[in-house]
Amino acid sequence: MAAAKTQLTAQVLKAAGPADDTKSEKSVKTTTSSLKRKRGNDLKFYAVKVGKVPEIYHSWSDCIDQVKGFPGAIYKSFTSLTEAEAFMKTGSSPPSSATPKKFYAVQSGHVPGVYTEWPEAQKQITGWKGPKHRKFTTRAEAEAFVAMGINDGTPSISSAARETDSSGPAAKKAKTTKSRAPVVDPGEIPLGWAPLLADAEDGFDRRLIMDPETGELRMKTEEEFDAKKPVSKVEDFAKVLDIWTDGACRGNGKHGAVAGVGVYFGDQDPRNMAEPLPGTRQTNQRAELTAIKRALICSPLNRHVLIHSDSNYSINCVTSWFPKWEKNLWKNSANRDVENKDLIQEILALIRDREASGVKTNFHWVKGHGTDHGNSEADKLAVAGAEEARRIRDSGGVIPDMTDTKQEVDL
Repeated sequence: MAAAKTQLTAQVLKAAGPADDTKSEKSVKTTTSSLKRKRGNDLKFYAVKVGKVPEIYHSWSDCIDQVKGFPGAIYKSFTSLTEAEAFMKTGSSPPSSATPKKFYAVQSGHVPGVYTEWPEAQKQITGWKGPKHRKFTTRAEAEAFVAMGINDGTPSISSAARETDSSGPAAKKAKTTKSRAPVVDPGEIPLGWAPLLADAEDGFDRRLIMDPETGELRMKTEEEFDAKKPVSKVEDFAKVLDIWTDGACRGNGKHGAVAGVGVYFGDQDPRNMAEPLPGTRQTNQRAELTAIKRALICSPLNRHVLIHSDSNYSINCVTSWFPKWEKNLWKNSANRDVENKDLIQEILALIRDREASGVKTNFHWVKGHGTDHGNSEADKLAVAGAEEARRIRDSGGVIPDMTDTKQEVDL
């Protein structure tokens, strides 16, 4: 750098001539200083001390790539390479098993100050227009950041209270005008980049919301954060959805057996099903369980369901026997795998999903081949499904697996 400056000075002096040596030298110094100041203002060094790849980067986007999603990331921006290198060398990176002390500085919020717990700091910025906060590893840096806000004219808690209590047209206008999102310095934690909550799903920060008036990202108010998601209204249990299920198997227990599934919602109901049982294990029990599974898959999550089945085995599997099987890791009394556990587990998962939505799933045993109209219709559908299975087998085809398909019927 020194050699470059000397060469630049010599070139300018030579062009100016001997008579203007003094004046030219001053001009060169001024030009060099101006260039230095300009470079110092424009050029920044982003030191990632703890991140995916600890290194000094020259762009904010490269820096973010190294710290986004990295737990306990430590990074800072500098205007000189020397300062960035010094930052990288000071101290040592904390071991992955240790939790480094953090200080959360709230420069603009309900109560500006330094907090050692993120939930406490979060309370101060939730619902605050244009919050400014930053995380530090030392209290001194955090206090200095808060003090900068006071010096820059960021409203203190007392001045914020005065603004709230003020009256008059100007005050009313201020209340109805949404503040613009603050210009975020790369050293601060921008909205959307802060550590996610422990219960975050799909990388989504549920503390944030898009303001419909300004189109800017902001923190939710306490009321918005605590609000429950709207769910479908559960119908009265008197309006329970009755479904009849049945399974049929031709040659049950013998080589070459074929089975079918029947699900009956009602006369001329488009959700009624007559399907061949998929898979190589063609048994009556698997057909009965598959019929129940198909009925639950096609049931709305805002209706209680009562399934009518003539299979005591299927009903007991999903209402009485499964707790012991789950406790024994799905082994029976002979320490063998529970028969048809794949279907039983799938049905239990569907029932639990429905419970989480606030609806019940009940079962009712009916006598097979009796006077129950729904059971008779379900039996006809199951027999039709078994005949379809025979036709597909005899033609050398493969029975399609439709057991996870939901019929697109909205009733």
